[in-house]
Amino acid sequence: MSARPLGAFGTMIRTGLPGYAGAETWGKPGAAKIASARPAAAWSERSIRIMITSPPAGRERTMGRKRGHHMKRDVVEIARPERPVRERINAEEWRLRCELAAAHRLVAHFVFVDMTYNHISVRVPGEPDHLLVKADNVFMEQVTASNLVKYDLDGNLVMDSGHKASPAAYNLHAAVLKARPDIVAAVHTHSPANLAVSAQKGGLRPITQQAMRFYNRIAYYPNEVDDTTREGADKLAAALGDKWVMILENHGALVCGTSLAEAYIYHHFFELACRAQVGALAGGAEVITPAPEVCEERARKFGRIGQYDHGSRDWVASMALAEKLSPDYRE
Repeated sequence: MSARPLGAFGTMIRTGLPGYAGAETWGKPGAAKIASARPAAAWSERSIRIMITSPPAGRERTMGRKRGHHMKRDVVEIARPERPVRERINAEEWRLRCELAAAHRLVAHFVFVDMTYNHISVRVPGEPDHLLVKADNVFMEQVTASNLVKYDLDGNLVMDSGHKASPAAYNLHAAVLKARPDIVAAVHTHSPANLAVSAQKGGLRPITQQAMRFYNRIAYYPNEVDDTTREGADKLAAALGDKWVMILENHGALVCGTSLAEAYIYHHFFELACRAQVGALAGGAEVITPAPEVCEERARKFGRIGQYDHGSRDWVASMALAEKLSPDYRE
């Protein structure tokens, strides 16, 4: 139990009483006590009521004055502190929250991200109609397991963690996960490299082994509809079709996977391919493009969906790096 000052004389008491809120606590120099001994459930689940007692306006406090009729009493309602997120979810969801937070930190580490406007989502284990996504008021570098936000696929907040996602984020991710039950996670970024490729005619070219992973496996979405709205996000999800990667023209990229690990790893390869293309074209020399059959063979070999999971060496190494760079992602 702790107290913090409330005005010149009153003291607000922060209390956590199991079931009942009937105890009273007096603060100094002011005083506060719980206004009722009714079960806390009889009040709002999110608040408690307390009585603030203080001298009437204009009356000086004197040493030794007894509390009584000379004191002014006000009943106020204050927010009931929420239990920590970790205490409200199962161990499997907490583990995934930690990994999702780490993935955000790693994308920020390797990729130049666009302020608060990039995000990764993942389905909640055992709850296929619920997703976790980044809050709208933090950078990727600031994501933690606890400040991730949980929504259903209709955009309704499922659990209040004190944060919210932007409509653009949950509309996009909810639409994709709703349209494609086989997709578990999705990464959406606006990096300088993928923005540049999204503005080039022909999109990603198969000029590097990283790019060949995605040969004939990329969907393209024209910059004609506002994809931040529910209607626009639904159209984007429909345009994705059976692909796992989408270039949003003049906008950025969307990379999906059958697991968080797969979406993260393929996004990493996609980003490398975009950077290489921008650099190669900027050099001015003629670019070598392998034969179509070579590109297709590379795509079948290195671009198979389902080959990267949470036990893959790239993911294990990535989690170890996140632990070294910023272990506070687990908070």
